[in-house]
Amino acid sequence: MNNIVLGFNEIVSFIEEHLTDEIDYTELGQLIGYSPYHLQRLFLMLTNTPISEYIRNRRLASAAFDLLAEDSTVTDIAYKYGYSSPTSFNRAFKAFHGVTPKDIKKGEHVIKAYPPLRFELSIKGASPLDYKIVTTKSFRVVGKKIHTTMENSKSYRELPAFWQEVQQTAVIPELLAKMNQAPFGLLGVSDYNPNLDESAFDYYIGVASTLECSTGEAEIVIPEMTWAAFKHPMGTPAELQEFQRQIVMDWLPTSGYEFAFGPDLEVYGEDNSVENWIPVTRVVKK
Repeated sequence: MNNIVLGFNEIVSFIEEHLTDEIDYTELGQLIGYSPYHLQRLFLMLTNTPISEYIRNRRLASAAFDLLAEDSTVTDIAYKYGYSSPTSFNRAFKAFHGVTPKDIKKGEHVIKAYPPLRFELSIKGASPLDYKIVTTKSFRVVGKKIHTTMENSKSYRELPAFWQEVQQTAVIPELLAKMNQAPFGLLGVSDYNPNLDESAFDYYIGVASTLECSTGEAEIVIPEMTWAAFKHPMGTPAELQEFQRQIVMDWLPTSGYEFAFGPDLEVYGEDNSVENWIPVTRVVKK
């Protein structure tokens, strides 16, 4: 079986065994031979869920069963699952289940299930991945920015709406007129936070440019970077998820590269295609 599949199932098992303990992301990453940052990136690409959110949701689902099965108080359960106070536990519990812990303990409401993940090897006909390795010097992107979060898949709702909002104005022609350096094309930039517990990030729609920002625009400087650039037609969210799975499961293990810390880029072409640029670095053989 694919080593990544085995590794991620080990990660899920480890999480299940330590739901009531503090979980060390470094220790989790060692199960698949990656740093905590790479673990976060791989998990997100495979599941569309930040690993911190997955762990929190598993704890809240397990806490609901404990409230019904045990004679413990709500306060006992709150501390059992690592919450600093019953108040913070109540808030998180209600946000997830839609009801309070006391309501669940009374047995008057349906519990929201959130079963453990299971990663499986999917054997299909080989699908080619068109990619190139690109090295860029530092460049600056100017454009429109939104602050969003991966929590509860919020970014998957907000980013399409953000694109639609920008496309309905004269912003894109104005941005394209400023484009004067590579990479050429309309860009989408996801500037992720290296903190594993922070799922919020900034997203830019812009162009590479040395010109000044106009009123209402923002900028981000992209450092010198090596990228794996994958070209594919624009598709549905489900198709994008399968594309990301293919990168992680099929390309990454044999590529000689690993993910590097840096923003992700989308480079939109005129042929209704998009290149996803993922920051990478050569694997150092030990």
